[in-house]
Amino acid sequence: MKRILHLSLSLVFVCLLVPAHAGQSGATETTYVYKPDGTRHCNNAPGISLDSMAQELVGSGIVVLSQRKTYDGREGVALCGDPTGSINAYEIGKSKLSKALELGFKRLDKASSGSR
Repeated sequence: MKRILHLSLSLVFVCLLVPAHAGQSGATETTYVYKPDGTRHCNNAPGISLDSMAQELVGSGIVVLSQRKTYDGREGVALCGDPTGSINAYEIGKSKLSKALELGFKRLDKASSGSR
């Protein structure tokens, strides 16, 4: 009886591991795209939220794997009315990059963006 229980538990354990491992080997290559969030210096308006802008991608059949607020990495003078450099960035499958570019998003070079 102990042997059957031990064998059953081992089988359950293996069944749980196989799908997790299979998902890792078939991982999709990803890239990041972004758009400015619309915030401006000297203006307290919050800009476009991550979730709201993500709907542009989702509505076009692009799965958003992750999202974050970040900074475009450009240095410049902070003049009232000028963009703050705050952007909404989204991780998507590389196969959907051209579709995102058609929607007005730009490819995000990880090295050129800094966190805020």
